[in-house]
Amino acid sequence: MITSEFDKFSFHDAAVIKITRGDGSISIEFEGAFMSKEHSESSDTDWIIDQGVLHLRNVSKEVALFWYDNIEGKPHPSPELPLDEITNLGFNGVLFDFDGFLNREPWVQWQVYATEFKIEIKGKHFAHS
Repeated sequence: MITSEFDKFSFHDAAVIKITRGDGSISIEFEGAFMSKEHSESSDTDWIIDQGVLHLRNVSKEVALFWYDNIEGKPHPSPELPLDEITNLGFNGVLFDFDGFLNREPWVQWQVYATEFKIEIKGKHFAHS
């Protein structure tokens, strides 16, 4: 399990397969993320993560918004699975901020207030440049 250097991962175009909520936790099964060779656990190699799970811990709140226009996000019609494709994912130490699509419909914003993460890699291969 990887628990550090979140900024050395990219989830751009990663597919969300399943979301499981527990007591103070959210687990997100995904396919197609990227781990930079700059990460201390990468063995100096860029990796494509074929399958993995992003475990968010110490979750205190989540907000899912669906943007029907560019003026204001509205309550998401399906907050249990707010997105199935991630275009951007940032973490500032207290907030995981997801942007993406659901059923190819833009634009979804999913904010998960949590302070810890674990990335479980179930399958990976070398990223070829």
